[in-house]
Amino acid sequence: MKKTKLKPAEALLEAHVAFVVEQLRGAQLQPLLESLLDQALADAADLKLEQMVTRDMIKATARTYAIELDLQGGIPELIGDIARALHAHPVHERTRLADLISQRRFEDLLDHVLALKSIRRRLVGEVIASPLYERIASALLYNGIRDYLARSTIPAGIPGARSALKLGRAVVKRATAGFEDAIEDGLKQHIGRSVGSVSQKTAQSLLDGEHDEALREVALDSWKRLRELRIGELREDLSALDVEELFVTLYECWKELRGTDFIAQMIGTGIDTFFDKYGASSLSDLLEDLGIDRDLMLVEALRFGPHVLAQLHAAGKLEPAARRLLEPFYRSGKVEKILAAT
Repeated sequence: MKKTKLKPAEALLEAHVAFVVEQLRGAQLQPLLESLLDQALADAADLKLEQMVTRDMIKATARTYAIELDLQGGIPELIGDIARALHAHPVHERTRLADLISQRRFEDLLDHVLALKSIRRRLVGEVIASPLYERIASALLYNGIRDYLARSTIPAGIPGARSALKLGRAVVKRATAGFEDAIEDGLKQHIGRSVGSVSQKTAQSLLDGEHDEALREVALDSWKRLRELRIGELREDLSALDVEELFVTLYECWKELRGTDFIAQMIGTGIDTFFDKYGASSLSDLLEDLGIDRDLMLVEALRFGPHVLAQLHAAGKLEPAARRLLEPFYRSGKVEKILAAT
């Protein structure tokens, strides 16, 4: 069968498509990626961040994905699957708390927490010096004293002690109605006043930092006992269903939170701060500050590029993709004009 002779533009299109496909496959791909990356980095030195994108463009994108995107119902199911897989992972059995947080890092964090005076003042004011704390402490002390008196025994070696106790009980029983209740109420009031006074003094001493060293020693001693604990031991108290429900609850909280003005303001302020710092910087300076260099970018490009392109070619989709990109030009009539002119 006689082949139809291609027009010059069609012949150029076929040759161009074949050339592009060949470049994107095999040994020619790495040199091509290196060349493109080097040229991009050279151009990045001359381009400013605020030239390429504006803060309003980034804010619009952030708002779309962080606030406005309608999250579908498959996400909670996915979160549940991930939670169960994380809970069942065998790495928990060989991982200690000390493997996750070093002693030095724990001490740095502890010192930082102890230095947060204003937060401590608020916590102390809301907890230790609160009426609720006083009521709980008073109830504990009262019940402890009452139980001690009820269970304590009189030493047999004290002459007349048992008789005195019996006499005292008899007198109380014959006293006017409500006498025991009056004693009880009086004791409660006295304990309440005492606890309130002690709470205020304790709170002030904590605010003044008098117990910082003691608190630090307690925290370090607790960490010393816990640091060798394996994560798998903690898992015994937390079922897969507990983890799943926790993840789903956090996800639902995020869904509510993302719709608030607070999140929108935080995102906007973060983007503004980023542009204030790097807007006038070149893209190459920005990449350097972020720790992203040529070697890292090339490694990632070669990690994914060859595999993805090979799979596209095997599926018969690489050549059509190149053709869709080039064909409009060759069908535009511009090629014939160029060839005619030359």
